Amino acid sequence: MMTNHASDELRPFGESVAFMLSILGTIETQSFRALMTSLSLEPRSFGVLRVLAEVGPLTQHRLSELAHVPASTLVALLDDLETGGLITRCPHPGDRRAHQVLLTTQGREVIDRATALAWRHEEAITAGFSSAERQGLLAALSRILQNLNDQ
Repeated sequence: MMTNHASDELRPFGESVAFMLSILGTIETQSFRALMTSLSLEPRSFGVLRVLAEVGPLTQHRLSELAHVPASTLVALLDDLETGGLITRCPHPGDRRAHQVLLTTQGREVIDRATALAWRHEEAITAGFSSAERQGLLAALSRILQNLNDQ
């Protein structure tokens, strides 16, 4: 059971990691969405294509896990990506009950352009960070992600 302490209630929200992550997440989502709009992609679509580009063909179930997109949402995303010619789905060669998702040539071209935009964006939002500071931030954020996954 959590106990409220007077000192906890008086601390400014600017000292709260959770609050700062929430604010940054909202702002970054809006910024990244605007960036990806130039390529007619949504942030989640970028994530799905990025996983396929890095890992290769995957079952829809595994893609859902790796892209952190709920299976119920993934189907609609894949429908849109397939309609746009960026992915294709076919029966999995080792499991006739599963579908395998693959990038098309057009999908590879789009994700390559999107990734270049994303890295330029990354450089802009981490401007002024040394390499060590950037690596430290990534390590801290990874630890927070792990803590959240462990809850």
